[in-house]
Amino acid sequence: MKSIIQEKKECFFCSRKDDLHLHHVFEGRNRGNSDKYGLTIYLCSYHHDMSDDSVHFNPIYDKLTKIIGQLYFERTYDEDFIEIFRRNYKED
Repeated sequence: MKSIIQEKKECFFCSRKDDLHLHHVFEGRNRGNSDKYGLTIYLCSYHHDMSDDSVHFNPIYDKLTKIIGQLYFERTYDEDFIEIFRRNYKED
């Protein structure tokens, strides 16, 4: 499914248009839900997994993308985010 968070194919954080990776906002058991509900974003290598400022190594960036994902889900779908994803990222 197309991303409900991002319309342009560019890094979510820096707008870089090359060296992009598709990032599932919710991973692990919820990776499939990220695909199903369009909760994916593009990230350059630097912001994906190649620096201390990447979502895989910086818990603040990771948490920020999850809060944004939850907000977009709640704005888009008439379903209970917490029931599906089993967590409320806005209150952690």
